[in-house]
Amino acid sequence: MPFAITLCFDPMSAVPIEGMWRKLASDGIDADRDQLGYAPHITLAIYPDETPLKRLRTALEDTSQNWEALPVNLCGLGAFPGDNTVLWAVPVVTPALLARHQAIQTALPDLKVHAHYRPGAWVPHVTLSGALPDPRPALRALLSSWEPVRGFLDRVELVRFRPVEVLYSSALGAALPQ
Repeated sequence: MPFAITLCFDPMSAVPIEGMWRKLASDGIDADRDQLGYAPHITLAIYPDETPLKRLRTALEDTSQNWEALPVNLCGLGAFPGDNTVLWAVPVVTPALLARHQAIQTALPDLKVHAHYRPGAWVPHVTLSGALPDPRPALRALLSSWEPVRGFLDRVELVRFRPVEVLYSSALGAALPQ
């Protein structure tokens, strides 16, 4: 099972994201995220299952020890198109968010990170659906009640997935109100 390093949403801003997951599930469109059993998040990196866990954890602890909660605004919906489209919420990409991603890459330069999470290839996102052969019903369902989400990424975690197992979790320091 691969490993992921994630930034998790604070409990208040997680609520509307979870609501979108439940909407897709209750409409019979997609229950992937609703059934995953893991909090709304932005993934900073994914590493293959043979990656040394101790190395990942130590690097994450060292790198994130002075991180503060990061303000985040979800401003729209996006899609990773293909035969099986994945829908996602679009965060406003800030220098601070990019710096968190870069800090992880800098701390683990010799480890094989998934191609989509390499510097210059990473697209920050909050996954809303699993792979959909036709994303139109999901888009209709989500657009009918879409509102921007403002909140904080207030926790950093190291997880193994699927199923999701949290291997390390640390609350980030308080940030100034938005």
